Amino acid sequence: MNSIANYKKAYITNLAVLSAIAVVILHVNGAFWSFSYSKNWIFFNFIESFFYFAVPIFFAITGITLIDYNTRYSTKEFFIKRIKKTIIPFFIWSIISVIFLMTINNNIVLDLKDIINGIINTRYNGILWFFLPLFMIYFSIPVISNVDKSSRKKVFKYAIIFGFIFNSLMPLIFKLLKLDYNTNLLFPITAGYMIFPLIGYYVDNYKIDIKYRKIIYTLGFFGLLVHFSGTWYFSYRLGDISSIFKGYLNVPCILYSTAILILFKYSKDSLQAKIYNKTKYLAGTTFGVYLIHWFVIQIIQRYTDINVYSIKYVIIASPIVIITSFVIVKFLQWIPIVSKIVPK
Repeated sequence: MNSIANYKKAYITNLAVLSAIAVVILHVNGAFWSFSYSKNWIFFNFIESFFYFAVPIFFAITGITLIDYNTRYSTKEFFIKRIKKTIIPFFIWSIISVIFLMTINNNIVLDLKDIINGIINTRYNGILWFFLPLFMIYFSIPVISNVDKSSRKKVFKYAIIFGFIFNSLMPLIFKLLKLDYNTNLLFPITAGYMIFPLIGYYVDNYKIDIKYRKIIYTLGFFGLLVHFSGTWYFSYRLGDISSIFKGYLNVPCILYSTAILILFKYSKDSLQAKIYNKTKYLAGTTFGVYLIHWFVIQIIQRYTDINVYSIKYVIIASPIVIITSFVIVKFLQWIPIVSKIVPK
């Protein structure tokens, strides 16, 4: 299909837009974090588990698009681009979040120390936490990118496997056995969220045989099932949200997210092209949607009387927040100066 030849890996754009939508739904579904024995909470738990892939996929896309940056421009230019695209917007939107909260809550009084502390620790706008590990990934990429291309497949596979074993699988096993896992046993190369950019790069650049893909799809489904049912079971026993199977670096999430990434990578080009014909209009808005949607949710929750702990709220508010956020971002990107803080 000729259209795919003219696109830069359509599946990446499709995944980026899907992940942006998933992030919005996760945050609209915030009632998940208020545990109850009601049927509503089971629904919230399913939504939480099903859309949990969003952040890992964003990190994976970072690896796909940036690890080979040195074939296109210098490290200096790499950091200039990252500063303009993410670091400056992070601080500006953090300040906007402070002003927004002070405006809608007149009783909030903050001094400069509070503001600096709140921004660095993302206490005003919790969704901005994503940027801090992202910055660390950026700092790591120049090192990773200098691994010789002839060795990358072997080196990256090694890092992914040992990172998964010591940073995800072993901590989960120890948690299930009610033992303390010694953090000195964490694998430093894939510390933080670095495993996802490596997985992204590996999946994008190296062929994975169908027999291994089928195994990963099975494990991915198992990861989703364990995340949902395990959280349900242990939360009911605990009477609160159980964290045993939660966490982006936990086994269920890594298996599930990797399966989705591979599924999109190996879907038929014709299918990806059809999806891309819809998502390409939103391709440059995903970053902005991540920044904007929190404000939309806050306004809906504050100025409407809808019950945020109802299934109806999640079903109705999700498309409203998604569409509103995309429209606002498109509008802001149309304004020359403002577009700098909602870059494509």
